[in-house]
Amino acid sequence: MRRLIRTLTALWLKEWLALSRDVHGLAVLFLMPAAFIVIMSLALSDVFRDGAGRPVEFAVLASDASTAVHLTDGIAGEGFKATRAPASEAAAREQVRKGSPALVLVVPERFGADPSATLTLLADPTLPPIQIAAFLQRVHGATLAVKSSSPALNLEVVGNPHGGRPSSVQQNVPAWLIFGMFLVVMPISALFIAERRDGTLARLVSQRVPFSMLLLGKIGPLFVINLVQTALMLAAGRTLVPWLGGESLAMPARWDLLAAVAACTSLAAIGWGLLVAVASHTIEQATVIGGVGTILAAALGGIMVPRFVMPESMQAWAALSPMAWALDGFHAVMLRQGSAVDIALPCVKLLGLAAALLAAALWLHHSRRAA
Repeated sequence: MRRLIRTLTALWLKEWLALSRDVHGLAVLFLMPAAFIVIMSLALSDVFRDGAGRPVEFAVLASDASTAVHLTDGIAGEGFKATRAPASEAAAREQVRKGSPALVLVVPERFGADPSATLTLLADPTLPPIQIAAFLQRVHGATLAVKSSSPALNLEVVGNPHGGRPSSVQQNVPAWLIFGMFLVVMPISALFIAERRDGTLARLVSQRVPFSMLLLGKIGPLFVINLVQTALMLAAGRTLVPWLGGESLAMPARWDLLAAVAACTSLAAIGWGLLVAVASHTIEQATVIGGVGTILAAALGGIMVPRFVMPESMQAWAALSPMAWALDGFHAVMLRQGSAVDIALPCVKLLGLAAALLAAALWLHHSRRAA
């Protein structure tokens, strides 16, 4: 029995010594859950406060001022906040397409007197169906105070190719596609560290191949891999999800804009992967810096928690995540049916980040050699 205890104690000591040397593995165990607790708790703080999330802005567009006031007062509350009405229905569509306000109720003339009058609700395509349904219920309740019967209501999700409510797959495919593209950091780091360990990089440098050329040489194949990944994820949304009982992914009219956003996202993800690869000495370091950093950026940038449920202070921090920029670009194309102007800012941010990350990787390499 004593021998068994001594053997078991020796094995425990061995494992403790091995674990104490794996600083990066222990960092993943302790730091990542702590970071998730902070980020997710702050992001969802409004959802669990008094059972409500951050209010969704809406407006009532009506020619009769008293009708607009009565409907606005009846709808406001329970997660919905009134804002100033657009100048016209055309302006309302444009503002809703851009997401501010998220909902506009268009009231026709002679609404109170004409029993056949039909209301039109213009809805932001990024809103989840449950919020649209909750708003419709409040509209029906508010209209009963203006006329004796609930009128017909036409729902128009602005920019949605199918015209109706956006499906779950339309919201989830862009988000998880972006997350998957940024996970390219793992194979980049593994390959780069293996080449450095095996002496491949040293031999190439000795043949006077500039380090900048070595990094650029990795971009091409990885860029193609990310684009193939994009095509496969979109195909899964179009075929696999409906085959399993879900709704089919509605593709945008402008494939060129979709390709542009995917390309810019890919370059930013590759830039992140190259910087992590240069900065890391071991696979363990790359796992901590790259893998954990990517997961936290996803949590902060609206991939795991939609930004519309975050409090305003948290949304300001979320806007710093490159995944949030990419998600804005994909939503502009896939949900809002936007133009090149709508994706310009997200794409410029992503390309700027890609250039900055590549420059940082070059600077880090040269500073280490100089030291």
